Amino acid sequence: MVRGLLWSALVADGMAQLSIPDVSFDTLRKSHAIWGPVVRRYFRSEVRRMDRIPQRQCLLVAHHDGGVLPINGICFGVAWYDHFRFERPLYVLAHDLIHRVFEPFTDLLPRSGLVPADRSVMDRVVSSGHSMLVFPGAARETFRPFWERRNIDLGGRVGFVRQALRHALPIVPVVSAGSHETLIVLTSGQKLAERIGLRRLVRSADALPIMLGLPWGLWAIPALPQLPLPAKVTTEILDPIELSGDPEDPITVKEGFDRVLSEMQAGVNRLYAERRWPVIG
Repeated sequence: MVRGLLWSALVADGMAQLSIPDVSFDTLRKSHAIWGPVVRRYFRSEVRRMDRIPQRQCLLVAHHDGGVLPINGICFGVAWYDHFRFERPLYVLAHDLIHRVFEPFTDLLPRSGLVPADRSVMDRVVSSGHSMLVFPGAARETFRPFWERRNIDLGGRVGFVRQALRHALPIVPVVSAGSHETLIVLTSGQKLAERIGLRRLVRSADALPIMLGLPWGLWAIPALPQLPLPAKVTTEILDPIELSGDPEDPITVKEGFDRVLSEMQAGVNRLYAERRWPVIG
């Protein structure tokens, strides 16, 4: 725990020379043994086209669904280690708040590949040669209302596009349907969050949602743990996107972002077109 707390504190203090933590495959095997049966049986997880993931380093981009517990990300993580047999680590950028609030996990998270969603951390992961999964939409997207669950909202965050251009990395979109049915968000509370200046207190906190679900019924404290509904989650890896151009050119970056967003939205639309009922699938 001490090592995890130290890692989070140094990142927060902007110490860019700190090396990224090593992924522990022993730790991942233990968590995989728990999460594997859960995603297969409870969420009936189906992950398609893992063969589309390049053998070389890549930048995987997913939309953020399901509140504080991104079930689609967990389903994909289980599939990643099923596919690569614990021989290829995956780093996942997660909000640095979880590296500070849930102290029992502060050592477990870095050893599992979860690192704070910080630009300097992203730079170091890319420089290490490892692949990385990012959720650009953050709180804005994961707390969008239930009836907007088919709409991807990456919040206009283009940092991942600049990284891909700068390091000539393929962007691999990861899309899913069902994860945002594990929690019913009634309203995102974006205007209220803006009005009270929530982002000054918590980075990227641009939502203050009202939610309906288990075990709290109706609640409005996003950090509270939830018991997700057993929605079927279907995930598909899309074809890699190769971008080229100047990472400092705003037009090039915007065009790359729009292309990624367009292909992700089309993929989500296809997956939701297959579903007959929410939760049931």
